[in-house]
Amino acid sequence: MGLTLDESKNEDQTYTVNDIDLMIDENVLPHTKGSQIDYITNSYGQGFSIAPAEGSSCASGCSGC
Repeated sequence: MGLTLDESKNEDQTYTVNDIDLMIDENVLPHTKGSQIDYITNSYGQGFSIAPAEGSSCASGCSGC
């Protein structure tokens, strides 16, 4: 799963979270459950990170672990 700047398309669902509009393709939407988007700064640089929400685990087997 990744992030990109884009214009809304017919197959996108739009959500507003903390005054930020997020457009999520309806085919990807089921895979976002339990995910959290953060803006991070670390030794690799800075940018957005998509990760399991706090308290979630990859015990069921996710590709991001």
